[in-house]
Amino acid sequence: MRLTMSEKKSLTKVFTEKYKYASKLEKVLILNEFIDYTGYNRGYAARVLRDNKRSFKKTPRKKPAIYYNDEVKDTLEKLWRITDYICGKRLVAIIPELIKKCKQFDEMEISDAIKQKLEKISPATIDRLLKPYKKSLNPKGSSMTKGTRYLIDRIPIKTFTEWKDSPAGFTQMDLVAHNGGNVYGGFLYTLDTTDISTSWTVCTLVKDKSMPVMTKALQAVQESFPFPLKGIHSDNGSEFINDSVLTFAENHNLIFTRGRPYKKNDNPHVEQKNNSIIRRNTGYLRYDQPEHAEILQELYAHLNLYVNYFQPVMILREKHRIGAKAIRKYDAAQTPFQRILKSDSVSDEVKDSIRAIYKTLNPAELKRKINEYQAKLIRIAAPIRLPIKPVRIRRKKQMQHTVPVGRREQSATNANPFLQRQRIEELRRATDTVLSKRV
Repeated sequence: MRLTMSEKKSLTKVFTEKYKYASKLEKVLILNEFIDYTGYNRGYAARVLRDNKRSFKKTPRKKPAIYYNDEVKDTLEKLWRITDYICGKRLVAIIPELIKKCKQFDEMEISDAIKQKLEKISPATIDRLLKPYKKSLNPKGSSMTKGTRYLIDRIPIKTFTEWKDSPAGFTQMDLVAHNGGNVYGGFLYTLDTTDISTSWTVCTLVKDKSMPVMTKALQAVQESFPFPLKGIHSDNGSEFINDSVLTFAENHNLIFTRGRPYKKNDNPHVEQKNNSIIRRNTGYLRYDQPEHAEILQELYAHLNLYVNYFQPVMILREKHRIGAKAIRKYDAAQTPFQRILKSDSVSDEVKDSIRAIYKTLNPAELKRKINEYQAKLIRIAAPIRLPIKPVRIRRKKQMQHTVPVGRREQSATNANPFLQRQRIEELRRATDTVLSKRV
């Protein structure tokens, strides 16, 4: 049976006393016995018995010099906030452009030393330096898609495996409901449309799911894209599978396809944008008033520019499995604007037009405008948070709360800044209510 480390230490103390006062021949016998018990190498065992009481002073290890000081961290944190708290792999791709834009619009002073360090920084180092800031930041909504058997046979199915190497112009679209968890009554929608090749995304406000409104929304989407559309792909909801949308596609020479029923993975690009763009910037509140529509339209006007010109995107290029583990490989992070400039399927006229727009844009100013409109939405749409009251049901304590349990915003790894500001506004209102009652 092998001895534990504590047992070996106690055994070493006993043998050390014997070894210290033994003769040369006795030391050989004691050493052999000690080796049999402990299993040590002979040279190491002899050294342990000789030097057991000798004290060794450990030389303190020199701390490495700090390369990324507080000034670099503060500058990196400001750039991170301008880009809406994206991950290190996406942020490292846009840092050089952000530095140029900040210098062009005098947003902040960045010295040459800090600039050199930021241009050489790695994604892992960015995540490590921003970890304290991320800690300061901390869902499944109701489905509004209703299937329809009408016109199903006239619209072909396209699965997630058929999107590889699609040229610019083929888009996926989905409708996001702003119902706040209550599907009754009228409320606003957002038509989310994203291009497969370049990830260019357009968010369009829709008042309802009627055919005339959806037709106008599709016309607005077609005009918002910098390049001509070639195809649209949707789910099986009745807002898309109808005569109006099919006629619109035929009149504009668009290839109209749909995903399989109950297979969201057939629309992977737009489903991801629903969370990373729409829910991240509008939350899960209910928007059903005219003033809500005005603010959302202004918000989307700035958000479309901000996302397409200053938000790098990584596109999945390869996926394979080794046992139960899925290995995914992505391409280099690039903004949709950069992907269009490198695309062979986009004309030079389109590239020149978006270059001219890019020269006039200030990412910090766009982010400030987005935050301003988000604050207005929260002030007029966020509900008053009621005090938490324990309710006894079958001897179990339950807590009443306005936020449904199990949504993605509860995860610390999936922080949503909009929801953070919404909670602060709700708590402020609750505090004002309590104070007014006391007076």
